[in-house]
Amino acid sequence: MKTDYEFIKNKFDESDVKAPESMNEEFVLDKIKDVKPKKNRKPLVATLSTAAAVAVITAVAIAVTSIFGSTPQPIKIAGTKARLTNFKSADDVKEAIRTINKQSQEANSDKGNYAVAEDAADAAGDNSLSYQKNFSTATGGAASKSADAGHNATYTQYTNVDEADTVKTDGKYIFYRANASSITVFLAKGKSSKKIAEIMPTKVKKADDVYFEDFYVYNNKLLAVEGTMYSHTFNNTKVELFDISDINNIKSTDSFTQSGTYCSSRMIGSMMYIVSNHYASKDTDLPKAGKSKAATDDETTPNEISCTDIYTVEKPSTPNFLVVSGIDTDNGAQATKTKAILGSADTVYCNTEHLFVTAAEYEFSSNKYEDFYWFGSAATYTQIVKVDLNNNLDFTATTKVKGYIDNQYALDEKDGNLRVAVTYNTDMKKANKETNRLCILNKNLKEVGKTPEFAKGESIKAVRYIGNTAYVITYEQTDPLFVIDTADARKPKILGEVKISGFSTMLVPVDDNTLLGIGYHTQDEDDDIDMEIQEGVKLALFDVTDKANPKVLDEKIFKNYESEVQYNPKALLVNFERNDYTIPYTHYYDDDEDTETECGIINFKVDNKKLSIIDEYKSKKFNAKDIDNSCELERCAYVSDYIYMLGSYYNYDDDDSYAIIDAVKYRQ
Repeated sequence: MKTDYEFIKNKFDESDVKAPESMNEEFVLDKIKDVKPKKNRKPLVATLSTAAAVAVITAVAIAVTSIFGSTPQPIKIAGTKARLTNFKSADDVKEAIRTINKQSQEANSDKGNYAVAEDAADAAGDNSLSYQKNFSTATGGAASKSADAGHNATYTQYTNVDEADTVKTDGKYIFYRANASSITVFLAKGKSSKKIAEIMPTKVKKADDVYFEDFYVYNNKLLAVEGTMYSHTFNNTKVELFDISDINNIKSTDSFTQSGTYCSSRMIGSMMYIVSNHYASKDTDLPKAGKSKAATDDETTPNEISCTDIYTVEKPSTPNFLVVSGIDTDNGAQATKTKAILGSADTVYCNTEHLFVTAAEYEFSSNKYEDFYWFGSAATYTQIVKVDLNNNLDFTATTKVKGYIDNQYALDEKDGNLRVAVTYNTDMKKANKETNRLCILNKNLKEVGKTPEFAKGESIKAVRYIGNTAYVITYEQTDPLFVIDTADARKPKILGEVKISGFSTMLVPVDDNTLLGIGYHTQDEDDDIDMEIQEGVKLALFDVTDKANPKVLDEKIFKNYESEVQYNPKALLVNFERNDYTIPYTHYYDDDEDTETECGIINFKVDNKKLSIIDEYKSKKFNAKDIDNSCELERCAYVSDYIYMLGSYYNYDDDDSYAIIDAVKYRQ
């Protein structure tokens, strides 16, 4: 008896139907990568693991691409034995693409193993925040820090390494990307704040769409990262520079384009590093990079990257290129160097010396439909590529580790060693057989040490490295905090653990002995069903003075609340002058479809080892009585004595949206 998958595939093969480009995997993934699902008031957290959900999505992607075309597969890297070599000619690159595509098509027609690489499945009392403000990069910790007193900067993973965001402020103006089509500029003037400008991406000839991804504000310039789509067949990543020295006369001054869908970026001083994924569907589709012909020109004409700047491993198995560029924004939008390697990019971890790019790899034991369905059929790996942030952007090491990472905070480099916290499945044929491990890799990305497996049946939800200590949160139905000593790279060891209900998705260092956890409150759905539901926002305070015996100091629960900070660390607002924190929220009153919602901010601090709520402000501007005409408060910023709330209004009937700003004065 044929499975549904085999039946559909045979029908397409018999009919000799070629699916349109708009249905290929790359296009579909690109179109949905920034789409946020409509928020459910009480989304279920079943006992199925994160890896299980990823496996299901991946299996669907495999089934679709097996019918419609070649399945993208990640580079096969055999530990540290794999050698990176650069191509000698463009013909060699083209031949490699032809060979990989042929092998991929043959693999898809077999009954054997399947694999797919998926784009980004992209995370205070007693002078506690002054501790964060002066947090040494040598500790591996980081916190957002404004260059000028009186306003915030983006909350980042590593000190002196800025991250692109959808909200930035220079202390006078607040820049907010409420949607992909524009960046709204607000004058930050408390309750009298108002929109004074709108920035649009420069259109590109022949492009179907140009849209904002995110941006930086630096030295009187707004540096926008944009996606450019051409006839649903390929995408480019564009960096456009806007002169904002005269806010009433904002001008586009320069731009740079490189092949592929945007993955991530970082900024160190004036240097901006851009990472993208370029999928070569045919052998002539080589990765490209270059400036526009002129600052005001509509057409970008990037050149092919020199073959000597394109690298490969010994046995590449996907025509996907990881493209990296370094741009000195003090000198316009000219890249100092662009390089590419046959591989994929999901997540970026970056410090001031190295950039690490990871990609997930999924291998299935068979191509049977029923095996796709069962979550335990995937063995997962994380590929890692190390890039030196020198003028040449040298690729210096590659490897892969067993397991998947939660986000960029799962990685940290210290003393030349890379620490990586992973979750993986111990049984390919059974669901919910996950376990976790922390691995330590040397400067060549060769594994030198690892912890024993821990928290079996659970998955990692948050990681934070402070000095030689790693703090790891895992979750199934309780929230264990594990304390791991990594001082001896060859023998990292688990010192202690403590459990608490719910789970944290973000860990914030408060002082030497205190951690703040931000995440989800959960509770049982039914006594007869082994399932939990997310019931709101939870703040937890951990005492790690005795690392062998960590303790829960305090917790605050906000039932029926949601916050972007639960899945996006950049949504955390830290005020170093006041030593406090602020998060945005949406509050749902009950389960009725027509219920009124409230949005606002929670301003709190850590005082005498307790969580102290300073203010919970409800914004009338963001109230939405009709859920079909939604108002979402996504982010907040501060300038001087005011907290600013940024979000958007969306009318589903008119398909209309616009940015909203509200402000509340700090409560003393």
